[in-house]
Amino acid sequence: MKRPSIALICSLVLSAAACGSGTTTQSVGTGGASGAAVVGTAGTTGNYAGTGGDPDIGASGGTAGGAAAAGSGGQTEGGAAGQGLAGNGGLAGNGGSSAAGGAGGAAGTAGVGGSETELIHYYGRWNRLTDRAITVNTGSHVVAAFTGTALSARFDVSTNQAPNPTLAWRIDQGDWQEGELVADVSLATGLASGTHEVLLMVRGFNEYQSRWTQPLISSISFLGFDVTGGVVQPSPRPARSKIEFLGDSITEGLYIWTTHNGQTTIPWCADARRSWASQTAQSLGAEWRQVGFGGQGLLKGGSSGVPPANDTFNWIYKGVPRDAWQADVVVINQGTNDGGASATDFRPAYATFIGTVRAGYPTAKIVAMRPFNGAHAAEIQAEVSARHAAGDARIFFVDTTGWLGNGDFTDGTHLNDQGSPKAATALTAALHSLGVL
Repeated sequence: MKRPSIALICSLVLSAAACGSGTTTQSVGTGGASGAAVVGTAGTTGNYAGTGGDPDIGASGGTAGGAAAAGSGGQTEGGAAGQGLAGNGGLAGNGGSSAAGGAGGAAGTAGVGGSETELIHYYGRWNRLTDRAITVNTGSHVVAAFTGTALSARFDVSTNQAPNPTLAWRIDQGDWQEGELVADVSLATGLASGTHEVLLMVRGFNEYQSRWTQPLISSISFLGFDVTGGVVQPSPRPARSKIEFLGDSITEGLYIWTTHNGQTTIPWCADARRSWASQTAQSLGAEWRQVGFGGQGLLKGGSSGVPPANDTFNWIYKGVPRDAWQADVVVINQGTNDGGASATDFRPAYATFIGTVRAGYPTAKIVAMRPFNGAHAAEIQAEVSARHAAGDARIFFVDTTGWLGNGDFTDGTHLNDQGSPKAATALTAALHSLGVL
């Protein structure tokens, strides 16, 4: 499969204008600012970052002050100033350079062993536009460093309908807080002077509201941060292993709770942060993407019009291709919603899906899990064995038999807050045992 180019890459601009008394607004916007531009050095390819780099942007390696030359660490796409990530000298990852822009990297060079500086670090599948970043996946999150005494996040909620999605966040590795999506979410007040860090995560969606075909009723449209008494500051993106989880409602963290703090709506009973996928990634110290849609299988579409898994892999949502990010490890937990299908129908569909994932992530280690309920375990294991025998040494089967008991589910299918950490612990051990991470 040909890797899709990034149709739209946003740049992040730290506005010099104050928003209210003592408040600085950071927005998702266009244009590149000069300054400490990140450039790739001693790299190998133009489109994808080298070891220790970040393929999201295509630039990694050391940091050089001033206006970086166009194409250094850039992708093959050309670009003017609006194509680079602003606020960092216009990261050259998509052809941008300094405020003046650049012609784009013809091939570019990807750095080795470095990490790029970003104003906001995006994790998960985001459609990053000029004025916003949109995601339809739980577990998607942003991380930023900032100074100031208070912080809030802005969202466009014009397409959302009740019950709204839920969010989780924490400041400086402190206690997690939770809230429902509104246009302006207060994240922290009364902070001490100095530099702080915020992690803001999509916690839960309503699987029965549209999040594949526009209008995206169940989605997050992030506009930026507002800081009182300070600014959002560029910070280095940590160089970590990259893992993507592909699955259904169990992977996205639906129905972990039957009720949560007195709330019973689906976005509150979901909890991506507490899901087995999120906890596995965090225990591994990896950055992750969590891609799951309720009701989805390989032979059936998901709730609210989401297509079958093979037809969603290469898309963030309908009409928006996934970006150039490359996983080191892909964990697949599919088959639960195909439990009623025959083995004759299921295995070819699973084979096609594995082929699609392999084409998209040619160097990744692919881990095919036995679904927690055991659906089509024999077909999955047989397909993995066949591919391994055919020469793909980077594909593995993980048998989940015995990991969970009756008390580990909310409804016999979805893992609860007791089962999720048990599954994460077992999967972490399995990945280490296999030498995957």
